[in-house]
Formats: sequence, structure tokens, C-alpha cells
Amino acid sequence: MLNTSKKIAEIRKLLIKNKIDYYLIPHSDEYQNEFLPNYSKRLEWISNFTGSAGDVIVGIKEAYLFVDGRYTIQAQNEVNKRQYKIFNYNKLTPLNLLKLKKAKNVGFDGNILPYFKIKSYSKSLGKKTNLIPLEKNLIDQIWKTKPKKSISKPFVLEKNFSGESTKSKINKIVDFLKKSKTDYYVLTACDSISWVFNIRSNDIEYTPIFLSQAIIHKTGKCYIFSDCKNNLKKQLKIDVSFKKQKDIYPFIKKCGINKSFICDINTINFNLANAIKSYGTLKLQGDVIQLLKSKKNKTEQKGMINSHKRDGASLTKFMFWAKNQVQNKNITEIDAIKYLDNLRKSNKNFFSLSFPTIAGTGSNGAIVHYRANKLTNKKIRKSDLFLVDSGAQYFDGTTDVTRTISFNKPRKDQIDMYTRVLKGHIAVARSKFKYGEKGKRLDNLARKYLKEINCNFEHGTGHGVGCFLNVHESPPSISQFSRISFEEGMVVSNEPGFYKKNDYGIRIESLIMSKISKGYLHFKTLTMAPFERDLINKKMLNKKEIEWIDKYHSDVKSNLLRFMNEQEKKWLINQTSPLIN
Repeated sequence: MLNTSKKIAEIRKLLIKNKIDYYLIPHSDEYQNEFLPNYSKRLEWISNFTGSAGDVIVGIKEAYLFVDGRYTIQAQNEVNKRQYKIFNYNKLTPLNLLKLKKAKNVGFDGNILPYFKIKSYSKSLGKKTNLIPLEKNLIDQIWKTKPKKSISKPFVLEKNFSGESTKSKINKIVDFLKKSKTDYYVLTACDSISWVFNIRSNDIEYTPIFLSQAIIHKTGKCYIFSDCKNNLKKQLKIDVSFKKQKDIYPFIKKCGINKSFICDINTINFNLANAIKSYGTLKLQGDVIQLLKSKKNKTEQKGMINSHKRDGASLTKFMFWAKNQVQNKNITEIDAIKYLDNLRKSNKNFFSLSFPTIAGTGSNGAIVHYRANKLTNKKIRKSDLFLVDSGAQYFDGTTDVTRTISFNKPRKDQIDMYTRVLKGHIAVARSKFKYGEKGKRLDNLARKYLKEINCNFEHGTGHGVGCFLNVHESPPSISQFSRISFEEGMVVSNEPGFYKKNDYGIRIESLIMSKISKGYLHFKTLTMAPFERDLINKKMLNKKEIEWIDKYHSDVKSNLLRFMNEQEKKWLINQTSPLIN
């Protein structure tokens, strides 16, 4: 088996053979998914970095890894710094590196890089840099033990979970095509395909999406391209043909001559876009399905509410268990992960986890997307703060929640920082704005009380969440880069945090659903799990904040008490008792 240095050495031989100076290795697959099937984990294989976002550039003399603020500490811990120079995107981007190096010939795999990204690079780098799509991925040429792509086994999600028939959704796309005077809509985002056709699968760990591409004709005729075992034509009750994944190129060649295609600018890969351009007209724009999907219908809203109650019961039981175990026994982060994961697996409508459970005690909690393993696994000490970020996929909803737990009397600085994070969390949860509000102002609210003492956190305040789909869903968000106005039924996370390197991490995350009433936007908190009372400095809270916490804790108690045994009930009643004396 090749080690990191030998892998890079082999890649460099191929750079020389292909007459290129640098090779781009993104964290992506041909569908631009966040969580990747094993055969697509090329960036992880070449660098040992296990995060869910990043880029690698291998040059003749140097190699580089680029990550965002969630992964700066993790990258330093996982990656050989003798082999890689590690940069936060805020300090240096892959594009700026290529400019600085005055790169002449840059190679890439056009099957896994988005068309818009390559075109943007080409425009920015100018004519002195040649961007060269290589026929075969360089990683694949040296990855001798690369896993094979598995055969997909999709299934239809029944209407009692989806809330809308496939035919109804297809009709919306057909209407859009007619208004746009376009022949075909090309679906390249797997979550869009899964939503439109009400299909789910277990192709990828943590995400029930169906690995596929699809094309919808203006007549309503549909074509799904996937290496799948189950032909769901009869169950879908629409005019649809299932074809092999590789057949999409012959299809475009045969049917696309002088035809027009609308494609998602964010997810169509370079090779597929060029194939369409060779025979027809390519219209690039945002994926209209992403916006439709983000606005949960009444059935989905009900499902999200109910799944969060069951999920919250599991997390609350875990919190009670963890507090008792840490006081009386030796348990580790991995012990805690196994216990919490097993609680969730016993829930009604459980399908899978929605991401690997994050359980960081002490200094590990300061690593934003920490993942415990045999080398990093720590005993959970009474004196440490314990950060747990977890979630699950249920047939009726998707969850994502973070709570920070204290076992002994915490330090004053930990109490103060937790309370500041909580104040930011409450400010977002209580916010009320005129219709049309985007996430930027909400992001400022979340950071306000940390910025008062010159502190902050290096991640967005909130990401969109799907309904039995991606736990990170576009387009809604709460960040400085939010561009989409909130609509009825959108679900986003509310997760301010604070991280003190080599000491502790604090994050408070709940999912919230947007509600529109009389021209105003407000939020309903979906997550049901108590806050850590021992970390709250009541003197730092105003009356409205205390009232909000007491109302939330009252809701948690009334919704979860029926799931608890007698000992758990006693603890939960105490944990959710009013702060107002």
C-alpha cells in the first residue's frame, strides 16, 4: 500500500507524462455530492483528510490542501505537513495559488469538476494558462485498491411521507420548460432527482439520495440514467425510461441536435455541459428544483416536527446517561458515540444517521467537525466540556442538533462564553422580519454577543436542511453569503459557537422552520433537547431571553416526558424548570 509521499510521487510522474504543471483534485464526485461514495473519495485517499469539503492541488514540486474554517484544525491533525501546505480559503484560494505560481498547464477531470468552475478559472487565469481536461483521472490510475461502484437499489417514497405525487412535481417542471421555451430540463443534482421522482436509495452513507442523472422533456417524458437494479417505472406512474448511467451521452447525441437544454449551473460537470453544447443549446441557471424542494409542504412540515420529537428524546436520554456515566465510570468519546447512535437506530421511521456523530471532549470539542477515531479517542473527564453534534435520517424528516454538556462545576469563562453563544442562538430563534429577509442580518445577530468581546466563530450560522434528504441543503442559509429570501416552510440550522483551541468547544444548534404571517417572517424551533443549565449565567440574560428559554424548556418537557423512564423524567423536569424564580 502506498503512503502519502509515494502517492504524490506517482502523481508527479503522471504530471510529467501528461505535460502538466498542476493537477486539481476536488472533494466531489460526478454528481457534486457532499458525502461521497467510497469509489469517489479521491481527495481523502491522496491526502488522508477526511473532511466533507476541500481541494487539493498537486504540483511538480509542492502539494496544497485548501479547507474552510470548520476544518483548519482537523486538517493540521490529519495531513502530513511535510507533504502538503495547508491553507484556509480565507487566506488563499486554489485559483489565487495558480495565479501566484503563473501556472501554464493545469490538468483536471472534467467528469467531477463543475462546468462553471472551470469556465471561471479560465476567465480569471487568462490565455497564458491552459486548463486541460484529462481523459482518465490521475488518482484512478494509481489507486489500485479503489472500491468499485455499487449497483443502486432505489425505492419509492410513499405520498404519506412526500406529501406530493411525482406526477404533480413533473408537471411543475413541464410548465417551467414551456414558459422558458426550452425542450429539456437536465437534472444533475441527486437530491433534486430524489425529490422530483420521490425516489430514495442507500447509495451513500448518511444521505438517502439516488445516484443518477435525469432529463425531463417538455412533453413530460422522463429519462433516468443510473446504474441501478430496481426499475421503478410501474411504481412511479409516469412516462419514464430507466437507462444506464453511461447512456446519457448517446442520448444527448441522438436527441439533442438543435434542441435546447436548461441545466443547473452549480452541479453540471464540465464533460456533460460540453456534450450538450456540441449538439444543442445550453442554458445555465440556478436549479429551480432546489428552491421548490426547500419549501416544505404541509406533510413534510408535520414529518419534520414529529421526527424531531423522537430524535430529541434519544438525545435527551443520552444526555442523562452521559452525565451519570462520566460521574461513575470511565467512558470515551467512541463509547458515547456508540450509545447515542444505538438510541437513534431504535426510533420509529429510522433510516440512517445524517452524518458521522461528532463527540468531542475538552480540546477535541474545539475542532469544529471533529471525528473520533482510535488515535484521537479521549476519555471524557468531569472537568471538560463535552460537545455532541449528531442527527439522523428518518422517512419523515432529517435532524441535526448540537448540545454542549457540562459534568462538574464549569469555569467562569466557560459559563460566560456559553451564555454569549446562547444569546446569539436566542436572537436568531426570536427574530421577526419583514417578508423578503435573507440570512445575512440573522448571521449578524448570532455573532453580536461574541463580537462585543472581540470573539467570533469561523463557520456559517445556519445551513438549509432537507426532508429525508441532504442534511446540508441549498439554497436557504444564515451567513454573510445568503442570497435567497426565506419562504414558508424552509428549514435551516441555528448554530452559533465558540472554540478555544486546545481547551474546549461550545456550539448550540437547533433546526428552525420559517413561517410567514401577515407579511412577517418568524421561526419555529423544531429541535427538542434541553440546554445545559450549569453553563447559563442568568445575570447575562434579559427578561425576554429568559422567557424564551423557559417557554422552550416547557415545550421540550411536554413533548419528551412520555419517552422517559422514571429517573430520566426526574432529571428532565429539573433540567427544564423555569429560570425565573
